[in-house]
Amino acid sequence: MRILVNIDVPDLEHAIDFYRRAFGLRLRRRLGPQAAEMRGAQAPIYLLEKAAGTPAAGATRQPRDYARHWTPVHLDVVVEDADRAVEQAVTAAARLEDPAVSHEWGRIAHLSDPYGHGICILQFLGRGYDALAALDVRYEPVGEADFEALLALRIEAMRESLERLGRFDPERARSRLRGTFRPECTWSIEVDGQRLGFYALRPDGDGLRLDHLYLRPGAQGEGLGGQVLRRILDEADRLGLPVRVGALRGSDSNRFYRRHGFVQTAESEWDIDYLRPARAPAR
Repeated sequence: MRILVNIDVPDLEHAIDFYRRAFGLRLRRRLGPQAAEMRGAQAPIYLLEKAAGTPAAGATRQPRDYARHWTPVHLDVVVEDADRAVEQAVTAAARLEDPAVSHEWGRIAHLSDPYGHGICILQFLGRGYDALAALDVRYEPVGEADFEALLALRIEAMRESLERLGRFDPERARSRLRGTFRPECTWSIEVDGQRLGFYALRPDGDGLRLDHLYLRPGAQGEGLGGQVLRRILDEADRLGLPVRVGALRGSDSNRFYRRHGFVQTAESEWDIDYLRPARAPAR
């Protein structure tokens, strides 16, 4: 299923210019004289020119009103720096209604566009929404007999990223997992009795190395990865040890690790190395 975002506006050209300057969207194409498709977000945004006072679709047939109005459905714009994004949007003629404030999961500011539609600007911090949700996860030990199942899971999790780089090769995946597979350092990630992933954390010099952390594609983006990584980092903090990890260049995992405090230390043609420095051990 795909979600498309449609926004009624009274002046199409003005709206194209506003969303371009406020949020960095770009005009992809026009769909006739009264509609435009904007890109630059995860979902396409369609601006539809509809005059004020014309009846909206549906049973109520309420007339469109471009004064500030409330609707339970609004845009959340996720950014790296909320304060800078607010400044950019206000410069483009957005109205700031509530300045950015911090919560456990991040920062949020409330605005409206020039046509009365509500917009929230979000900046995730630390664990983001993962801080609000805790899945009932179990971590089970694995054995040598689990190798083939874990290999299949790794291939499933990595396939899209590797195909994007033209590097998908099941035999290479087998070789890389076999070269680092240590059952005594590997844990199965299970929810409701179903294996959704696995991770491998082993001693490495003066710290720990996260050799593997994979989730099935259907389990990604739901907070599970953040919860697992929090468990790993809590263990490292208890021991006062740094954690090292490598990520495939171009993979979404790079952003994931940076968001959890990892800093880049090196890079090669295909991989980027990260370090999460040691924290003082818990007493």
